[in-house]
Amino acid sequence: MQGPVGFRCRECGRPAYDPLTSFTPLQIVGGLAIALGGGLVAGLLSSRIGFFVIFLSWFAGLFIADLVTRIIGFKRGALMTGLLVGGIVMGTAVGVGIDVAIYLSNYAALGEALLGQYLADTAPWAAVAAGIASAGALSRLR
Repeated sequence: MQGPVGFRCRECGRPAYDPLTSFTPLQIVGGLAIALGGGLVAGLLSSRIGFFVIFLSWFAGLFIADLVTRIIGFKRGALMTGLLVGGIVMGTAVGVGIDVAIYLSNYAALGEALLGQYLADTAPWAAVAAGIASAGALSRLR
């Protein structure tokens, strides 16, 4: 492989520390916290606004990716992608769980009869929100 001082083998030419793909633990925790928080908000809103989550989630994903890249320091790589998408998906799942808990606390007397219907109405929009927000975030990374 061609290097600045001549030819080297691939192992010798590879840098020991790549600043674009190396993360500190603090950067990982901060980025995951931002992605989880953004996904949580997306999950809470997805059950409330229904169809309009398609439009809102794209911009939410762009915003979350922008925040995470600024917190982490404009890193790239597979870890960054996993951190961002995993945080959004997990945050959305937690947000829907919180929304279901709120729903159950309000309608505890009606029991399980309405819970199935509520989940059938909420879960698809939450999945759409997580998918579109992840796609929007990935488009910002590229």
